[in-house]
Amino acid sequence: MWTQIERVLDNPELIITEIEKQRQGANQLGILETELQQVERQLKALDRDQKELLDNAMRGFPENLIIAENKKINAKRTTLEAQNTELETQIKTSQDAAINVPNVERFVELMRQKLTTLDFETKRMALDMLGIKVWLDCENVEITGVLPITDGVTLPMQS
Repeated sequence: MWTQIERVLDNPELIITEIEKQRQGANQLGILETELQQVERQLKALDRDQKELLDNAMRGFPENLIIAENKKINAKRTTLEAQNTELETQIKTSQDAAINVPNVERFVELMRQKLTTLDFETKRMALDMLGIKVWLDCENVEITGVLPITDGVTLPMQS
């Protein structure tokens, strides 16, 4: 396992390639923000529809019609709120993907140098602190985790 981690650190191109993939996703940021604005407008429209429905209920409209329409509005609200949450997550991920390649290279070099001098327990603690998980099967080693790039900015990674 440590050999695989060292292989990844010895080939920062693997990490840079993953960064480039994430940057390509970051280019979708404008589209995601536009979609989020549309969802937010639709949620405000539902608020207006529900207020109008309440006004109609106060004017004596049939209760069964009011209840049926309110259920439709609530179902649509649930769907839109889920879309809103998903878009906000995608936007945050895209914003976090915009990182500085030289900082990644410095971090990788520092980790590569330190890895050879650490004992097993310290290596394990370092992986735990970075949230790096390693899965092994008979043929493959999969490494996933988050690399700290600058203060407050992290890079999700998978190898």
